[in-house]
Formats: sequence, structure tokens, C-alpha cells
Amino acid sequence: MNKFGLYTKNQSESSTHINVCDMPTRTEAEAYFAGVKQLTLEQFRGLFIVKEIKTSDRRLLYGNS
Repeated sequence: MNKFGLYTKNQSESSTHINVCDMPTRTEAEAYFAGVKQLTLEQFRGLFIVKEIKTSDRRLLYGNS
């Protein structure tokens, strides 16, 4: 599973995600978020962006060795 975040298209807002989900593909994540927002895919894509959230597998720099 991949982690996807929901972001607004408005550039004046902060770049933090609104919502997060675990889905196999970006297309499925878009469909999920569109359902949550109760919008058609066309309406949804006009207002929001879905991006994959890359998580690093790094451990703590200090502490656990």
C-alpha cells in the first residue's frame, strides 16, 4: 500500500495535507477522496490534488543504533 495525501489547489494556503489514506494506486486514492468530499471526479480534480507521500525509512540519527 502507498500513502496518498489530499491537498488543495489554492496556492495561498499552506502546503500541508488535508487528509491521508493508504491505497494501492493514485487513481483509487482520487476516487476515495472524491467520495469522501461527495464530488464527481471532474469537480474534485478542479479543487484538489492527490500526491503520494514518500516516507523515509531512516532511523533516528541519535539514540537507537
